[in-house]
Amino acid sequence: MLSVIYVSVADPLIRDEDIAAILLSARRNNARDSLTGALIFNGHNFMQLLEGPAKDVERCLDAIRRDTRHSGLTEVRRRAVEARDFAGWSMLYDPDFEGLDEELARLAVIGRLDEQDERMLRNFVALGRRRGAA
Repeated sequence: MLSVIYVSVADPLIRDEDIAAILLSARRNNARDSLTGALIFNGHNFMQLLEGPAKDVERCLDAIRRDTRHSGLTEVRRRAVEARDFAGWSMLYDPDFEGLDEELARLAVIGRLDEQDERMLRNFVALGRRRGAA
């Protein structure tokens, strides 16, 4: 099984309706293709963890790269995994980050996130919180 984390830059004109459409499509397609993961949008950038059978992850990433609602997709982590980190989620998304905090804490406690991964994810989320507080 393959796990990939990427970041990308959102189109500056992206709207809430666009985010809703991304989530609807991702949840439908991920359920069909046995993919799971989490999507974070901090107001400027996307970060997604995508996991599942390698060929299906690769096919999904190819489609994501062609999506014009973002650009500059950069993989920040790619690794083979024995078990899913987000097994219960076709696509976890929490615009207020509160459910995500709980999920990250759970993964850290059971040792599924290494220190670098946890720090990267929490820093990305913190950027969105600071933006929202301004």
